Amino acid sequence: MPFTTPNRTRQVTLLAMLTALCAALRIVKIPIPNVQPVTAILMLVTLQLGLAAGLILAVNTMVLSNIFLGFGIWTIPQIGAYAGCILLVGFLARVTPLRRWFWAQLTLCGLLGFLYGFLVSLGMAVFGQLSGLGFWAYYLAGIPFDGYHAAGNLVFYFVLKKPLVLALTKYQKSGQN
Repeated sequence: MPFTTPNRTRQVTLLAMLTALCAALRIVKIPIPNVQPVTAILMLVTLQLGLAAGLILAVNTMVLSNIFLGFGIWTIPQIGAYAGCILLVGFLARVTPLRRWFWAQLTLCGLLGFLYGFLVSLGMAVFGQLSGLGFWAYYLAGIPFDGYHAAGNLVFYFVLKKPLVLALTKYQKSGQN
């Protein structure tokens, strides 16, 4: 269901709260590297509220969390990688019955961990001027961390889907009254 509430204040408030939640969850360190619920939340928000909400949330989350984690050349590829993940989710939701297939959603969320890592590596190759073997060395060194990210996505998506979808559905219904 797209993010079409006519009340812009409600939209901005919801996205601000979701941004604060995602940024806080990204900043809090779990002892396993690259394991945090942001990707799962971004996918769920994109499926429930639409592409625009997912993209806004992704950009805001990366900017806000990097204020605390540190800005650098990596911030641009991180934003680009999440934008790529959100665009893929939005595209697949449009051309397939993804919203009805939980197991397809779960599989996609896991794969987004690897896609995110690949896109960040690609961005770092552009901004860090890595070429040829330099890119592949950088990318291949990150695959174990992408695996942690993917595994974390599977767990977080499974745990967060029902409560987050319920909360966002209630939000959307309350705006129609």
